[in-house]
Amino acid sequence: MFIKVRDDGMKKLDLHIHTVKTVSDHDFNFSITSLIKYIEKCHIDGIAITNHNMFDISQFREISDALKGVATVLPGIEINLGDSSFGHMICITERDEVEDFFTRCEEVRKRIQNKDDKITYDELSGIFNDMSKYLWIPHSDKKPHVDKNIIQKMKEYILCGEVGSVKKFIYSYKDDNSLIPVYFSDLRPTDELVEYPARQTYFNIDDVSVNAIKKSLLNRSSVSLTEDEGVGEFYALPNLPLSTGLNVVIGSRSSGKTHTLNKICSQNDNIKYIKQFALIETDPSKEARKFSDNIASKKSSFTDEYLEPFKNAVEMVKNISLESDEQAIDDYIVSLVKYAKETDRADMFSRCGLYNEREFPVRKMDNIINLINSVEILLDTRELKDVIETYIDRSSLVKLHSALIYKHNKDKEKSLKEKYVNNIVAKIKSALKCRSAATNITDVDFYKCQLNRVKVEKFNELVSLMKKEKIINSYDVEDFSVQIERKPFESAGALKAYSGRQNVHFREIMPIYKENPFDYLQRLKDMGAILDSDYYKYFISIECRVLNKYGFDVSGGERAEFNLLQEIADANNYDMLLIDEIESSFDNIFLKENVNHIIKEISKNMPVVLVTHNNTVGASIKPDFIVYTQRNIKNNEVSYELYYGRPSNKFLKTFKGKEICNIKAMLNCLEAGEIAYNERKRDYELLKN
Repeated sequence: MFIKVRDDGMKKLDLHIHTVKTVSDHDFNFSITSLIKYIEKCHIDGIAITNHNMFDISQFREISDALKGVATVLPGIEINLGDSSFGHMICITERDEVEDFFTRCEEVRKRIQNKDDKITYDELSGIFNDMSKYLWIPHSDKKPHVDKNIIQKMKEYILCGEVGSVKKFIYSYKDDNSLIPVYFSDLRPTDELVEYPARQTYFNIDDVSVNAIKKSLLNRSSVSLTEDEGVGEFYALPNLPLSTGLNVVIGSRSSGKTHTLNKICSQNDNIKYIKQFALIETDPSKEARKFSDNIASKKSSFTDEYLEPFKNAVEMVKNISLESDEQAIDDYIVSLVKYAKETDRADMFSRCGLYNEREFPVRKMDNIINLINSVEILLDTRELKDVIETYIDRSSLVKLHSALIYKHNKDKEKSLKEKYVNNIVAKIKSALKCRSAATNITDVDFYKCQLNRVKVEKFNELVSLMKKEKIINSYDVEDFSVQIERKPFESAGALKAYSGRQNVHFREIMPIYKENPFDYLQRLKDMGAILDSDYYKYFISIECRVLNKYGFDVSGGERAEFNLLQEIADANNYDMLLIDEIESSFDNIFLKENVNHIIKEISKNMPVVLVTHNNTVGASIKPDFIVYTQRNIKNNEVSYELYYGRPSNKFLKTFKGKEICNIKAMLNCLEAGEIAYNERKRDYELLKN
């Protein structure tokens, strides 16, 4: 039976549905039957057909006829829009404009034949002319984003932006400077589709039309994720609203708690899911290694950043050869002495002034180019413009920029002249030396040789300082302390273990490692088994330790506690957090003192769904929303009912209106029933007295 369109002033819309496979889609076969089931099951009042870069008018009419009396169908298109890269822009029009819309969409289709093709803003405005007629919905916080410059150009026509998650919807909704958020399914209905998404937006409108939607979008409060609670609730499943904050799922064993979490996970993207027993250690030695590996991966980004300056120092000296420099000086002295002894036998060629002429040194321009770039950064910055101009007048920066460019050009001109003269001198010297029997004085760059000596000396000093043990970073995770320490490699075995390679041996060069860092670097190069870009990693060891509140290395149980805290903290990188019965692995004091408040904090930024049968988590955490699961078996078929409501509600209810007493559900699931609860309460009173 079809469901009638509601007329209660709130309309549930999904304005992003695909019905034709294009070059921008993965393979799918559209099913009108599946689309109808989706609309019926999710109680949707209106949809828009928005295929990639095309509009099929014949199919649109077929779908409209099939959904007559069920839901309103609006014509639309999703366009690859951009000047350099592109994002997706949805364009929707009124039903009575469908013929004209089809003609304009054909122009889009002709221009976009491949998945990487796009149209520019100028082309878009040329195709659609009067852009005020349409509802424009860019991907604003959903990939691929429409460029902000285009959104700015279209600001008088764009009233909302599509987001990719409930978390992003809430952020955008609360930020008055953001576009009003809308949240749609991006669905491709097929016969294989079993679970339907709960990604729709409610609009405060009386009829489903472009004009009504645009009028409602003049007020931010006219959109919501549920029909009653604005952005305080959202639909995680078509039959399950949840709080956008903290939700606790309770129920007896095998009543569908984990089943519900799995369904939520499968129907939403970018989910952090901490599963039951996932953090319990079954093999202590294996888990210890895994723990160390996880810590090592977390420290790697910090290590790379910390060692970046040292990496530059290694790059600066790795190709220096002091032996070659010494040999060049020796060759010069020998040739100079020999030439002096032969002055009385000099011929006409060797007597020429250019015979032993020194060439101009190569002039380096790196410093002045870096200065020019730095001044340009100061001139172009927008974020800190006020701070900069407080201390440096902009006109002075402009003058400095001009002066540096003038200096650069003059030096560049001089450098080119010197190179030109050097080439001439080199050719003349070569010709003279070919005709002379006199000894040639070997060229040597004394400045470079001395500079190389100083670089090596400073490099050795730097490595000696870095080998001194030091805690270079530390931070607290509840009662745990994470310390990152630098120290020298203690043995050849430690270097070998770090390399992770069986065929690499460091025994012979370990004494050199301890005495002469520069010589050690040369020996690393001679080994040939280490990547050129990795030499810097073999000078100091970066180690990470996790300590408990007493300052000792963590035990097996404490490792699991720390891992849980890290996993929960990692949820900030996701759009939703699901946790399945963490009390199975941890004691109540740890949960109450260390875990509950972190979960509460995270729930201020994203939806959190927590399955529990423990009153420390279920009750003490003070959730925003309660879900009670119940398993039913009828004709050997298992089904699950979901009762939900606020903790303060006297009754929890299902989507179909069935009710259950809230206090009874809570006591049965968290306290083993009212009798057991009263008995424990009496026993505790006796102990206290």
